[in-house]
Amino acid sequence: MVVPEIQGLEFMGENVKDKLKSCGEGVRINPMAKIVKPEVVELGSHCRIGDFVFIYAGTGVKIGEHTDVQPHTVFWGGGETILGDRVSTGPGTVFLSATYSHHTPGLKMVDGLGDGSTHTLGARVVVGNDVYIGANSTIMPVTIGDGAVIGAGSFVNKDVEPYGIYVGSPAKKIGERPRE
Repeated sequence: MVVPEIQGLEFMGENVKDKLKSCGEGVRINPMAKIVKPEVVELGSHCRIGDFVFIYAGTGVKIGEHTDVQPHTVFWGGGETILGDRVSTGPGTVFLSATYSHHTPGLKMVDGLGDGSTHTLGARVVVGNDVYIGANSTIMPVTIGDGAVIGAGSFVNKDVEPYGIYVGSPAKKIGERPRE
């Protein structure tokens, strides 16, 4: 049986490692993970990228050491996303590193309309070290402090304090983790 060539297959799984900006030791990229623009992606040692993760790298994606990116996580937008060391993203997490301008009259806010039809604002998502993000959370261009916890299904549109526990849509602080 002949398997047809899949467009972009070279950017899936372990095949992408030699195309990355940098790749640490012991990195595991599962076979069904896809990375677009790998030349601006940095993966720290011993991080894991699960199946069905989709990374559109924008201006850059940096994933820290021992960070676990669970299946169906999406990195999207024209900006930059930085995940620190020992971060865990729950399945279905979405990192949006860009937003659309709603202040420019006459622009249609629909992708695929061609250059000049939309106005995208690139930005940064920064996630500190030792952060846990629950399943199906959406992270806008914000900074999440070290040690924070984001509850499942949360919508984070404002900066998160270190060691804070945040839940809801929009996410609100409900407590703090002990600092060790």
